[in-house]
Amino acid sequence: MPHFVEDRFDVGLPRVLRPFAAVLELSRLGLMLGFWTVRRVIAEAREMGHLAVRALPLLALFGMVIFFTADFWQVAAALDSGWLWVTAAFFVLLIQAFLIARLPEEFGTLPKACAPERIRASCAATPLAEFALTGAELDADPVLGPAQRRNMFVYLLLSQTIQVSLLSWMVFFFYVVFGAIAIRPEVLTEWFKHPVPDARLLGVRVPGVSSELLHSAVLLAGLSALYFAITALTDAAYRREFFDRTLAELDRAIHLRAAYLTARRRS
Repeated sequence: MPHFVEDRFDVGLPRVLRPFAAVLELSRLGLMLGFWTVRRVIAEAREMGHLAVRALPLLALFGMVIFFTADFWQVAAALDSGWLWVTAAFFVLLIQAFLIARLPEEFGTLPKACAPERIRASCAATPLAEFALTGAELDADPVLGPAQRRNMFVYLLLSQTIQVSLLSWMVFFFYVVFGAIAIRPEVLTEWFKHPVPDARLLGVRVPGVSSELLHSAVLLAGLSALYFAITALTDAAYRREFFDRTLAELDRAIHLRAAYLTARRRS
């Protein structure tokens, strides 16, 4: 199970490389984490339709009133590129701080002992299915030590971060498209007291999209991401739609670990 990596990396290393075992171990874990993150992003991207249908209406209503105010556009336009990314990084830090503070409470809902029936149900459609159905006694203790709990915490943190990140990009593109349609140049001229030129991306002019619109969309995406991260963990309806699905994956992984440990003990 990728959630519970616990083998020793220094076993079998040539003597000349053993002093660098810690560095090599961190490099290996970094590569594994990178590949897992890419796979997770692809898996979450396939669920973008579900995410958009469930979350975008809430976030659109949350930000729509702010989006139609001249003061908000002027605040966003006053930020140069550097301060705009500093503001976006501030939202990222707030989201990470909230998740790091809130996620440890969720470990209380995960099983500390596994029932045989749940183990067999979790093993369905896996290579362990036939083994779990033999009727033999299964280990109930998944043996979750500090390293395993650390891995589970990182799994939850990264899963929620990826989900929030994808949603923030959806909100950004939504407001860019909506703003290009609904906020006409005449309105922007009235707000800023001068004509607003189209933005340029990589030297190419983007018709109907101004720098002011891009800055406003970035700020709204950050606000929406923070709001979604809090709502997904605190509101019962949205928690059931988004966070509980990730928690159920971890619950199944714990039961699969119990079956794996049983198989390893027998062998």
